[in-house]
Amino acid sequence: MKYHKPELLLILLLAFCITGCRESTHSQQLAKAQTNFSTKCAMCHYGKGAATAPSVTHMNAMSPRSIVAALESGKMQIQGSSLSKEEKIGIAEMLTSKKYSEGTAPVNMCDAPDLQLSNIKYSGWAGNVEGTGYIASEVAQLSLEEVPKLKLIWAFGFDGGTISRSKPAVIDNSIVFGSQFGEIYCLNMQTGCVQWIFRADSNVRGGIAVSQDETGEVSLYFADFNCTTYALKANTGELLWKASVRNESANAVTGTVAYFDGMVYVPLTSMEVVSGNEQSYECCKGSGMVVAVDAENGEEVWRHRVVEEKATAQELSSAGTMKYGPSGAPVWSSPTIDAKRGLLYIGTGENNSFPTTDSSDALQALDLKTGELVWNYQATTGDAYVIGTFSADGTSMEPCANCPDPTGPDLDFGMAPVLTQRQDGKEVLIVGQKSGVVHCLDPDSGIPIWQKRIGRGGALGGIHWGIATRDNIAYVSNSDWFPFGGDETYPASPGLYAMDLMNGEIIWKSVADPGICNGIQGCYSGNSAAPTLIDEVVFAGNLDGHARAHNARTGEVIWDFDTLRDFETVNGVAASGGSIDGPGPVIANGMVFFNSGYGMHSQKAGNVFLAFGLE
Repeated sequence: MKYHKPELLLILLLAFCITGCRESTHSQQLAKAQTNFSTKCAMCHYGKGAATAPSVTHMNAMSPRSIVAALESGKMQIQGSSLSKEEKIGIAEMLTSKKYSEGTAPVNMCDAPDLQLSNIKYSGWAGNVEGTGYIASEVAQLSLEEVPKLKLIWAFGFDGGTISRSKPAVIDNSIVFGSQFGEIYCLNMQTGCVQWIFRADSNVRGGIAVSQDETGEVSLYFADFNCTTYALKANTGELLWKASVRNESANAVTGTVAYFDGMVYVPLTSMEVVSGNEQSYECCKGSGMVVAVDAENGEEVWRHRVVEEKATAQELSSAGTMKYGPSGAPVWSSPTIDAKRGLLYIGTGENNSFPTTDSSDALQALDLKTGELVWNYQATTGDAYVIGTFSADGTSMEPCANCPDPTGPDLDFGMAPVLTQRQDGKEVLIVGQKSGVVHCLDPDSGIPIWQKRIGRGGALGGIHWGIATRDNIAYVSNSDWFPFGGDETYPASPGLYAMDLMNGEIIWKSVADPGICNGIQGCYSGNSAAPTLIDEVVFAGNLDGHARAHNARTGEVIWDFDTLRDFETVNGVAASGGSIDGPGPVIANGMVFFNSGYGMHSQKAGNVFLAFGLE
């Protein structure tokens, strides 16, 4: 087609105007995103960031989808509540310099499983209601001699993901786990093909609990971050029921639900530890909780509020906003069930405002049927804390209107208590604290039998996620990588520990070489993730991205796989490994399953689920 000169000039002028308009619109969108970030997010994320918030540099390595998910249904949903979807996407694209995408569907779908009259091989947080983290030989089907021969069989990628932390359940030859974006996947464990997908309303951080009725039908139970609890048919992923257990705006679920005798027990945290950082927020009024619901229909049976007193007005903050208290004592982790005593054990976290209560940084025993408090053991008193902001050089805290003064050390019980038996036949509760102290209690009374410090501890130090135990030995993961907080008279002591259940004496300690990280951003040396135990072998992931197996008698590393690499996945998603944090691996049918990637707390992001087996 030919154009006359006036027509050509007009076309060029229009093209220039369109380009200019687009550039102008882009500049306006970028400016708006920067303003929204400055007013909603910058307090925690600039400089070194808050103690648990990723810096701007770290967020640049994330996906836009993961940042939008955090603003919509994750830790930052309070900050994101006043933003439109487009504004959240704008912030995410500005921070990452990438275009937002909703994710792609798996390419490796296969037939749904037939799980009638199935054999449930792994359920809940630790594989059993007592929380021991031990997997019996008939389930694991993996020996000490075979472990060094483990090879990567397949990898599954989470599109746009930065955190891989949901604990899988194993039923027959199928494995079920959740995702950062709310998908529940059921996979064939040998091939990794996707048998069905269910989409929850929000991200699923915890694991999947499993039950089987008298007809043989298998049901799955889990909760999403926004406190909606679900029951699904294991065969198809069909929804049986869903019910919200939230009754306070700051409630969230980070732990794994527990199933026992027709009841589902749901742990609730309180996210005011994050929202309290906002100058204008009336901090704080919420509390951690446990809610028991009927497994048949999701109807609430009882509710236990950890902070018994309702918050009342205390004083004006430096920003002129009323401060409230008492509050906090979140329940971050899964409950543990004691069928013989009819008790439910929980660990609690810090208070978020003054006055403090004796239920914070505590272990509690509740009546399984009624939720009534039977006993309470508090390990750390006076711990009132909300996330503050570090100065640009990382050496001090910036002023914070709602931060308690003095601010507490943030020494939660973040792991599920473990009910186990000593060699003399006595049952004990064993639990680790972020203080770096392991506590052994009498389950009848909550009275300590012994206490042993193995680490310096601190807000991101000490024992975070779990302990595995059997044959009078407790295997304990200690983090201690974060340079702030804890008992500074005690040296940082990250590593995996074997401890005598009779007295807490250390039998052996295994420490990863910190030189492995070699300057890799987000790579640290420390055992934060929960360990998993089979006969003669303990598996433990490390913040340095290595999945390792240790001889349970000596601590010797007998298998080591570096997950800090890119993977070709069975579902066609680009995936890479990162820090291993959160739940321990699952072992069943001769296979070992690890999550890799934990893009929080300045750790290395990743988006892969790995399956290992024998060739």
